[in-house]
Amino acid sequence: MRTICLSSSLKYKDTARRVIYEFKEMGIDALFPNLDSGLDKDNLDMQTMKRLCINHFCAIDKSEALYVINPNGYIGTFVKIEIGYAIGRGKPIYYSEKTNELDLDSLYTDIIPIGKLEKFVEF
Repeated sequence: MRTICLSSSLKYKDTARRVIYEFKEMGIDALFPNLDSGLDKDNLDMQTMKRLCINHFCAIDKSEALYVINPNGYIGTFVKIEIGYAIGRGKPIYYSEKTNELDLDSLYTDIIPIGKLEKFVEF
């Protein structure tokens, strides 16, 4: 089974769950560690935050690519870190939308909107 790691702000949890389901229907294993951790970002300590990052790095390592869910182009700090890690590991990076920020838009391999996830089957 093909594997892809998802990255997104946790404010888009419902969208991420829907994308995970759609990938599963296509036979693609979508990883999003800590999606349902129940942790409140505003009440985390440094050790827990580091563990959450490492969990995501491990998921990126296990995946063929990183898919960034970024409605309205929004990419938060931790997603930026995950993008940097994926680049360092030589993984292709796909965004659901352009950010319209030159620095961030220079990093993606392609834009694949959420409504067109079937394009991942073609790769």
